[in-house]
Amino acid sequence: MTLTKTYADGSTPKIAIIGAGVTGICAAIQLQRQLQISTYTIFELEAYIGGVWANNTYPGAGLDAPAYLYGYSFAPNYEWSKRYVSQSEVLEYVQSTAKTYNIYDKIRFNTRVTNMLWNESRKKWILHWVNSSSNEQGDTEVDVVLHGSGLLRIPKVPKKFESFQGDMWHSARWNHSVDLTGKRVGVVGTSASGVQIIPAIADKVESLDVYGRTPVYITPQSNGEYGRIWRFFCRYIPFFHALYIVLLYIFYDASILLYHKPAWNSILHRTMTYIMTWLHRFAQLPSNPTLRRKLTPKYELASRRIVLSNNYYPTFKRDNVSLHTDEIVSINGKTIETKDGSFRELDVLVLATGFNYTLNFPPGYWIGRDGIDIPANWHGNPTIYNGTFIPNAPNFYLLCGPTSIIAHIAVTRMIETQVMHVIRSLSYMMQKDLSTMEIRQEAAEEFIDEFDKRMDKMMFTTKVMPQFLNSLGKCRVFWCGSATEFWWHMRELHPERFLVQGRKEGAEKSYSHLNGARDSSAIEH
Repeated sequence: MTLTKTYADGSTPKIAIIGAGVTGICAAIQLQRQLQISTYTIFELEAYIGGVWANNTYPGAGLDAPAYLYGYSFAPNYEWSKRYVSQSEVLEYVQSTAKTYNIYDKIRFNTRVTNMLWNESRKKWILHWVNSSSNEQGDTEVDVVLHGSGLLRIPKVPKKFESFQGDMWHSARWNHSVDLTGKRVGVVGTSASGVQIIPAIADKVESLDVYGRTPVYITPQSNGEYGRIWRFFCRYIPFFHALYIVLLYIFYDASILLYHKPAWNSILHRTMTYIMTWLHRFAQLPSNPTLRRKLTPKYELASRRIVLSNNYYPTFKRDNVSLHTDEIVSINGKTIETKDGSFRELDVLVLATGFNYTLNFPPGYWIGRDGIDIPANWHGNPTIYNGTFIPNAPNFYLLCGPTSIIAHIAVTRMIETQVMHVIRSLSYMMQKDLSTMEIRQEAAEEFIDEFDKRMDKMMFTTKVMPQFLNSLGKCRVFWCGSATEFWWHMRELHPERFLVQGRKEGAEKSYSHLNGARDSSAIEH
């Protein structure tokens, strides 16, 4: 497909990118690579780039997807140290890639966007921003907004822990000024972050109390190092690197079958994985059936994300580590009481309690056409098309948001697909000399209807992880299939599903393809 890179008069749209994490950096680079657009600005809340990889610096933090799959396809890294690399190695890669493409010059650091308002008469978004370092504030007018702040940005801190009087922090806001050596430490949460933190700190602390009522399914983590010969092959042998990535992609993308509810097409994959998790648990805790029982999930496989680890189970064999599977009923000063009547006095409490998975925009943050507060209008039930386009929000692209997250493969595969979908949309706008593109309400509703039907076949709709479900019991966090299906579904733009407006005539063009008719190909099978 040939992309149109400017309007007929040689101009390009002025674009704001919200967030300088993996998503925002990808969007900026692709604007430059694919469309040669330089008329964009990135607004970043922090003083640094990296997003989740800059904020999550807890001990043991690292990838749970292969590094070769996580890296951008347009910026291959032949020097990954091992299959699942540490947080610092991922952050270094993101930062070096941003430097290679001169992205730093386009970023406004320490700048929070406090309000986004659509101006109908000017066909522009007005962004109000505040710089935390200089206290400067102002308004920036743009044609297009690419919102890439992501879902893993707002730590979930249950209110019951606010009364704890020792040192306390969330895993995503690790307090490195506190030395854990010789301290009595508690960790709340045994999902992905907790599984990485607990083994990483167990040998430093005096005692480690782990509070986790719901254990997770864990499989072995094959994490050998890549040697010099391997790196030589990746860099210099034709197609070796590309073939390896293709094979990794096929293997990991096929694992989406684990997250399908039991059916003929998923039963073999699920059975094999269940046996693998059982054997892994038994092999690492062969002589402790009581501990194995405590660490055995009571819910169906893949109702929660499956975690990789080789050192989590053995940690509980240490004399200074205790596992509490009963509910925490009270916190008095530094003492935590559980339902079984046990008391533990702690110096430090770490909350590995995850994130608020909804975007959780504050009231008045995002005001679209006709003064509609977009998130408030959702009532917790996002109406969105392709995980990207939102009715009443012209020229607004939501990246790595509802219905576009994935659990079984590197999320960058989804991000790149989504960003290229945005690139095609911007190219179409310039080709047709359009000032606005906005998804039709009926197209978004049809997409969501079909999405919900497919999601009902996935394990994400179980009540094991209620934070994934909205008030209607629907999951609008994850994509309802494989990364390949996501790519296939988004390979074409389908301009007939949009309301568009020309730059010159100012009159709305309304394609007639959808006039009251339902488009049966909202999600293609």
